[in-house]
Amino acid sequence: MKPASGGSPLAVRRAASTTGLLFVLLLVAFTASNYSSLNTDRLIGAAPSSRAKQAAAPACDVARGEWVPDPAAPYYTNATCPFIDSRQDCMRYGKPGLGSILRWRWRPRGRGCDLPRFDPAAFLRLARHRSMAFVGDSVARNHLQSLMCLLSSAAEHPREIQPRDCVHCTRTYHYPRHNFTVTVFWAPFLVRWNLTRAGALQFMDPHNVFLDEPDPEWARRVAGYDYVVLSGAKWFTRPAVLHERGRVLGCSGDGCVGDPVPPHRAVRAAFRTALRALRDLPGFRGRVVVRTVAPPHYENGKWYDGGNCLRTRPTQSGETALPETEAAFHAAQVEEFRAAAAGAAEPGRFVLMDVSDMMQMRGDGHPGQYGHWPHEKVGFGIDCVHWCLPGPIDAWSELLLHLLTD
Repeated sequence: MKPASGGSPLAVRRAASTTGLLFVLLLVAFTASNYSSLNTDRLIGAAPSSRAKQAAAPACDVARGEWVPDPAAPYYTNATCPFIDSRQDCMRYGKPGLGSILRWRWRPRGRGCDLPRFDPAAFLRLARHRSMAFVGDSVARNHLQSLMCLLSSAAEHPREIQPRDCVHCTRTYHYPRHNFTVTVFWAPFLVRWNLTRAGALQFMDPHNVFLDEPDPEWARRVAGYDYVVLSGAKWFTRPAVLHERGRVLGCSGDGCVGDPVPPHRAVRAAFRTALRALRDLPGFRGRVVVRTVAPPHYENGKWYDGGNCLRTRPTQSGETALPETEAAFHAAQVEEFRAAAAGAAEPGRFVLMDVSDMMQMRGDGHPGQYGHWPHEKVGFGIDCVHWCLPGPIDAWSELLLHLLTD
């Protein structure tokens, strides 16, 4: 049979032989290459492909990062926001170096991380016809006031629909143009509590704390809210008699007489009770944001014996770590959040807002002695617990908006 190429049979046989040899060599090379890629990478860690490198890169983690210089002006001042508690008005009372303290922004760590600046219009669009409750202590109120200051540039002034003439009480505001309601529930322990004796000073005297009963101040009223921001820890370092299952479990804090209970155990129990109450609350279909502890920064003493916070700039992530007490609080909060999220019927119903590490770096952001005039006598003479407004706490609303739109 005459070959189609018109060449001689010998030439054809030689060509076929050469072609077959090339095919065999290519097959061997292909097999060796695949064997190498399947085995060598695993055994001796050969350089991964570009796709593998991309997959191995850390994902964006908004809870870890650095404070970086930000030339932009603060979102607001005490002249443009009427909601600043005077005790956190560091501009009014002349905190030194405040101009530089305010010019930092939080940059999360990881691939493609860039937390956007807070957009009040975007937040109000998200919040239209919705409601948000902050449940916790005075730092929760500090957060609410920061958020309201950030929203003040949106040219809508809220109306206080539940005015109270007190500091430690529930307060509710309504933004009529967006039909957005925001409330702060004063619940320093999250669970039911009362003073151990009538007429005692709320700030200093021991409390009865019922670890397995949610505080009715919020538990009876929060079912209709779309978002609940849950926080609290610092009150558990105060003197308390702890109750559980109808009996005295022990006590915690200074002056504890009886069986001592570590404060972080009480925090764990309180968060477990609060999160279960929200999970099982009839009619509640909202999202729960668990905000972790924001550490105080007293140095050279405590709030009552000369401690102060005099830092003038953030620290770097490798320069500081959470103190032992706050680290235990943080661990308890995160573990109870994970348990609640795992047991939720709907994914994404529980959201973690982890601010502990980022705020540990901001010992410069507290009022210190600049929450009042020097001659005034106030409960917190030197305040290294709450946060200046404007101040680092404004980043919490950037995180909140990011988490709720993610």
